[in-house]
Amino acid sequence: MLAANTNMLHPRKIVLATNIAESSITIDDVVYVVDCGKAKETSYDALNKLACLLPSWISKASARQRRGRAGRVQPGVCYRLYPKLIHDAMPEYQLPEILRTPLQELCLHIKSLQLGTVASFLGKALQPPDSLAVQNAIELLKTIGALDDKEELTPLGRHLCTVPLDPNIGKMLLMGSIFQCLSPALTIAAALAYRNPFVLPINRKEEADAAKRYFSGDSCSDHIALLKAFEGWKEAKSRGAEKEFCWENFLSPVTLRLIDDMRTQFLNLLSGIGFVDKSKGVHAYNQYSHDLEMVCAILCAGLYPNVVQCKRRGKRTAFYTKEVGKVDIHPSSVNAGIHLFPLPYLVYSEKVKTSSIYIRDSTNISDYALLLFGGNLDPSQNGEGIEMLGGYLHFSASKSVIELIKKLRGQLDKLLNRKIEEPGFDISGEGEVVVAAAVELLHNQNMR
Repeated sequence: MLAANTNMLHPRKIVLATNIAESSITIDDVVYVVDCGKAKETSYDALNKLACLLPSWISKASARQRRGRAGRVQPGVCYRLYPKLIHDAMPEYQLPEILRTPLQELCLHIKSLQLGTVASFLGKALQPPDSLAVQNAIELLKTIGALDDKEELTPLGRHLCTVPLDPNIGKMLLMGSIFQCLSPALTIAAALAYRNPFVLPINRKEEADAAKRYFSGDSCSDHIALLKAFEGWKEAKSRGAEKEFCWENFLSPVTLRLIDDMRTQFLNLLSGIGFVDKSKGVHAYNQYSHDLEMVCAILCAGLYPNVVQCKRRGKRTAFYTKEVGKVDIHPSSVNAGIHLFPLPYLVYSEKVKTSSIYIRDSTNISDYALLLFGGNLDPSQNGEGIEMLGGYLHFSASKSVIELIKKLRGQLDKLLNRKIEEPGFDISGEGEVVVAAAVELLHNQNMR
């Protein structure tokens, strides 16, 4: 907390600041600094594969930075709300980011630069990351198809290296362009890579939540909510009503403009690697952009293996993931107030531990979305169904339905692999029948 006494003739102003103020903000006339000694810091739990955002003691370097905010133009005072014993026990510096974040994007670039095996290269770092964190990153890259079993880049992995995004978000972009859901993929990818456009005033939380639910409609999806909000903003902006639209719907116009700019950058990237031919116009890649089932399937393709099982427990639904078991939906989600979901699974953007283990930005999806656009399909141990995620997800149906799904998935994989190896290949030609069949199956939602 920062307190600034601007002038004895004027009221004293109080500035509340996060740890960003340690290095990014300087207010010349601050006289007093009150340092609580803590900050919310991101860390990575490699065992449970989740990001943690928990209060922790700052480093001595951060304490010095906070003290330095006071007395820029006149003598100042720093009040530290912790004893000297704790200050002396603080680490000298904050943990390096390589030890606090997932490593999949870094691992992908190590492979693209041909620096040898990921583990051996990262082992040479001044402070090497945990071997389990490295293993998790490599396993994820293999799961999404960016690395093969020998830890070499696949054609998909080489494309993902050219997109400066988290590999999951990058894959969603590519899948959106391939399966003609380009505009929704651009919007959702930009929002996930940057920031959610919804704002949440403390004294108007219920109204803000209602506005977000309005955009979501019956989709049970945070991603669809931000997609519809962005489309509404574009329409309002075209008729000169941007300010009113954002104010009424609790949206940040600055964030929406940045998302719009990022969409253009992503489109240029896709054009640069051959997945989009601008001469055809963007409309050529948006045949299914208004088909919500197909959009949710593309989300599944990008966010997999971030999958949650929705299990009914009486009049409520409990949520389970492979790594940590039971989780909760983040209170800011449109799905937080839903007790029973129409479809059996959720895909999510992020799993984070704060006061509880929450999933953020979730979308309700069907069996077929997972089976057609998720990970590898493995025969179940009893031979009567299909498994995914090493047996964590099990799908049962009649033999004829199982065979139909396997054949359709095989045809989709062939199309996808050819498109990835030959970005100029027109999937809407010989692949049109296969994609249309997948769309028809997605509209049926649950397996019978």
